[in-house]
Amino acid sequence: MNRKSITFYFFVMVSMFPVIAYGDFFNDVSNAYLPGEVKSIMVGEAEAPIIEVEAKTPLSLGTAIIFTEPFPSSLTLAEGNSLADLLAEKGWHVVISPVNLPLAPKPSADEAAASTPEDDAAQNNQADEAIHPRSNQLTQYLNFETATSALILQVNALNNYLQNRSGYRMVIAQGMLAATYFSAAELQPNLHPDTFIAISPFWPEDTTNNLLVDTMAKAEYPVLDLSLSAFNDWEASTTLKRKIRAKNELKIHYRQITIPSSFLAFSIKETQKNPQIQIIANNIIGWTRHLGW
Repeated sequence: MNRKSITFYFFVMVSMFPVIAYGDFFNDVSNAYLPGEVKSIMVGEAEAPIIEVEAKTPLSLGTAIIFTEPFPSSLTLAEGNSLADLLAEKGWHVVISPVNLPLAPKPSADEAAASTPEDDAAQNNQADEAIHPRSNQLTQYLNFETATSALILQVNALNNYLQNRSGYRMVIAQGMLAATYFSAAELQPNLHPDTFIAISPFWPEDTTNNLLVDTMAKAEYPVLDLSLSAFNDWEASTTLKRKIRAKNELKIHYRQITIPSSFLAFSIKETQKNPQIQIIANNIIGWTRHLGW
């Protein structure tokens, strides 16, 4: 086998790593817990794991759904577990639902070979258009519409699973998942929660990221907007806009809180808990009490 062939196969293998990681994510989640700790729901034709944490009080306030994702822009599974434990202590039954935003399919080699001269000309004209280098920073072929459709499917499956659960329904998501949830709830009003906790919502594409400001302000459900300081430029560019637009839209049940990125904490006991997650949990509990729950 010559050097060119070896190089070709190497790049093919590397290009498959994200796809393999995406397909194995749900299996990895299931294998990370002891047998019986992970339950499953059907999301479309696929089986997806969920982790439930029962309320640690005699009476439950309701159900909190925490969406996690294996990327640092969203709550990780470890952070979701920590947040779930803190909310369970305050009377919430918590369901942790891992999500993996789907990747838009890339054109195959056959499709590329079958392209007509007209298609090539159209692609060349599109490439000639001036695109600002920071107007779109999407990677791995993420698509907002595809992600929204996938999340709608998952939320509907969760609602069916929890239909006999009484009490309030609270949804918590961070980063790109938070932006996607706003879109999903706008498209399907039956997905509206009793309150939504949006932690640093953003989408790394300029048009969609700015549309998030209007979508949040016009949401018909209470919104707690938690902004993590120095999270990223995409979220920071809309932080003040979100607050002003919600005020101009006369959105009554809206609160924006900025959470610092660094903390100075002292404790005699070794708590081993993420101080940022503790502050997020405290703000969530304060918000639900403000709502009268």
